[in-house]
Amino acid sequence: MTNQSILDKLAVITLHDAAPALSKRIFEYMDDFENLEIKYNVGLVPFYHHTEDLPRFPEFVDKLKSYKRCEIVLHGLYHEDRNGQMDDFHTKPKATTEEELRAALEILEQVEIKTSVFIPPQWKLSKSSIEVLEKLRFILAEMQEEYFLLSHKPFKEIKVPKVLSWDLTGHPDKNIVRIPTEEGRFKRLDDSQEHKMIRIAPHPRDPHSALKDQIEMIQDLKDQDYTIMLYSDLVKKLQDAPFSAI
Repeated sequence: MTNQSILDKLAVITLHDAAPALSKRIFEYMDDFENLEIKYNVGLVPFYHHTEDLPRFPEFVDKLKSYKRCEIVLHGLYHEDRNGQMDDFHTKPKATTEEELRAALEILEQVEIKTSVFIPPQWKLSKSSIEVLEKLRFILAEMQEEYFLLSHKPFKEIKVPKVLSWDLTGHPDKNIVRIPTEEGRFKRLDDSQEHKMIRIAPHPRDPHSALKDQIEMIQDLKDQDYTIMLYSDLVKKLQDAPFSAI
């Protein structure tokens, strides 16, 4: 059985960069997803910009946890620092990676959120970062074009089509150039003859006009009977996927 047959007509919707500073846009997205009656995932940043320690924002945390259709997962420690430097788990020393991940998990524990899924900022991991994730008992990590099934020993790498993403710059006005690009990629992936897995990753700093396209894409997936999955459900599917690329 190929990856393609196992992953046929599956979709994963993940809202990135959930943090108090971006809460207005985050909750707008989540409200829309709830209205669509889909399952979706939220990448939470525990210490955004090195300034927003989640326990200091109980109203944000409580509202985030009040949504019933989503799964909250870890999205780095601070995502980017005060100077805009990204939280890059591709280049960090192994000791720093472990220190940051432990700090992130400790913050999540304080706000009573548990996860074993990790999405690194920029979707990049080094071999040593993967070793730390395994040590800390994460079961899944998501990259731009693959999943790492860490619950499998040795970990299993499963190739998937590149994730659809509109935020390259952190500035909505500059990200407008991504709208026709990602619309074209969606149309190529959404080929009725192939039904490849489709992943959509909205960000709060996407161009505002991208939301209409994203909602239409998700509705199109629903109309075609794609199964839109939480990561916890996806892990069960990936257990059966072979190593070969689709």
